[in-house]
Amino acid sequence: MRKVYLATTLALVGACTSSSTPSNTPTGGSGGTMTTPTGGSSGTTPVELTFRQHDNPAYRMADMVAIAAYTTAHSNVTITPSSVDYATLTASLVADLKTDKFKYDIVRIPPSWVCSFAANLTDVPATVASLSEAQNTFFAAPLAGSTCKGTLKALPMEYNLEYGGVVVNLDRYKTVFPTKTEPSWDKGTWAQFIAEAGMMVESDGTGKLVANGLDIDPGWPQPAKHIFFSQILQRGGTYWNATGDAFNFQTQQAIDALTDMVSWVKTQKLMSLSLVPMANTFVTTRLATGATGYGKNDVMAPLSYIGYVGTWGLTDTNAQSAKAGTNVKAGFYTLPPMAGTEHKFVQNSGWALAVPKTSKHPAEAWDFIKSLALSPEAMRGWSATTGALPALKVNGTVAAAAADPLLAKVQPLLEHGQWVGYIPAEAIETVEGAIVSNFFAATKNTGETGAKDIITALKDMESTANAALAAHK
Repeated sequence: MRKVYLATTLALVGACTSSSTPSNTPTGGSGGTMTTPTGGSSGTTPVELTFRQHDNPAYRMADMVAIAAYTTAHSNVTITPSSVDYATLTASLVADLKTDKFKYDIVRIPPSWVCSFAANLTDVPATVASLSEAQNTFFAAPLAGSTCKGTLKALPMEYNLEYGGVVVNLDRYKTVFPTKTEPSWDKGTWAQFIAEAGMMVESDGTGKLVANGLDIDPGWPQPAKHIFFSQILQRGGTYWNATGDAFNFQTQQAIDALTDMVSWVKTQKLMSLSLVPMANTFVTTRLATGATGYGKNDVMAPLSYIGYVGTWGLTDTNAQSAKAGTNVKAGFYTLPPMAGTEHKFVQNSGWALAVPKTSKHPAEAWDFIKSLALSPEAMRGWSATTGALPALKVNGTVAAAAADPLLAKVQPLLEHGQWVGYIPAEAIETVEGAIVSNFFAATKNTGETGAKDIITALKDMESTANAALAAHK
C-alpha cells in the first residue's frame, strides 16, 4: 500500500546516494495463527497510553476503530494517538527514539526501520508471542523486518508488496486490444507483457510520446529497487556481497538485470521522462490525470496507461481520477516472473507496531498491540479500511482471498517474498536514491546530461550505497 513516497524529484536522476548492511532474514514457519488470549489491563488504576502514528488518513481511521474496541473492553485505559507526516515521524525516530528520548508508549515504525532501533525498543514479551509462534503466525517476509538478530522487536501490520503487479487503464487496453476484456499477463511471459505495454504507448502524428505505456516512477524508488533486486534473484544471483554486509552490483546477474530494465525505456520506448512533470506528480497521478505542458497538454488526458505499483495504487488512482473528473476505468493485474519461471522477489516488510524502552506502560502497550496485530478479525477490519495486504497467514489464505478479488490476485505471491534485508534507517533513502537515479541515468542517450552506460551506472550505484553503509554502521 502507498506508505509515503520520498520527496525526491527528477533532479535525483543524475545524482546517486546509497547504503546497506547485512541481511537478517529468518525462515517463516508453517501452520495457522496462534490463539490470542484477551487479557490485558483489567484493573481499575487509570492508564493513559500515547500512540505515535504517521498521518495516512486510512491508517488513522483504522487505528481509531481498534482503539475504541480496546478501550471499551478496558475501561481504565485511555489511548491518545498523535499523528505526524512521514518526514517528521522518521526524523523523530532518528533524533529521539535512537537516543531514548521518545515520549510515546506505542509507535508505528516504517517498513524495514525496526532493526535500526533494536536497542531502543522492548522485546516482544513471550506472553504476547514467542519468535516460533510468530513464525507460524505471520508471513516470513514481513516478520523478518521485525526480527533483529533472532529477537522479536515488533509485530508487523501488513505485507508491503511493491512487486509483481500494475495498475492499468482499461479503456485504453480495450481500445488497443478490442478482442480482449482484460489483461491475463500472469498466465504468459514477461516478454509478452512488455510487448503489450509497448502497444499501450500513445504517440502523436509526429511520433512523439503523449502517454507512457509503462510508468516506473523516477521520483519514488520502490518500483526500480524491487524490480532490480528481484530480477537479480530470479537470475540466480544475490545483491549482497559474500559476507552480507555490503552490496555487490558487479555480478553478471546485476548487469543483465539493469540491461533488461534499461531496454524497456531506451530500446522499446515504453516510457519517456518528458511525460513526468517536475512537481505535484506521482505514478498514480499520471495514471489518473494529465498536466498542462505535458503529453496532450490536457489535464483530463492521463500521462500513463500502465503503472508499476502495489495493489494500493488502484484505490489511489481511482480516488485521484474521481477528484479530477477524468473517469479513468482502472484495474490491477499481476505479472509473470521477469526472468525464469519462478517468482523470487523482495519486499520492505511493512509498517510495524513496537514499544519503546522509554514507555511508561509497556505491559499495557503490548496488550493493545496484541489485541490488534494478533487478532485475525481485528486485522481483517484494519486491512479493509487501509487497503493493506495481510501480514497474518490466516488472513492471506486461498480461502480468505475468495471474498476479496484484489487479494486473490496477489495471494499466490505472498509465500514467495523475502525481506530486502537490513539497511540502516539513516541510509535507506540514500540506497534507494542511488538505485533509481542510476537506473534512469542509464536510460539516457550518449550526449544527454547525466547519461551513463550500464557498467558505470552499476559502479556508481554500488559505491554510493556502500559509502552510506560504512557511514552508518
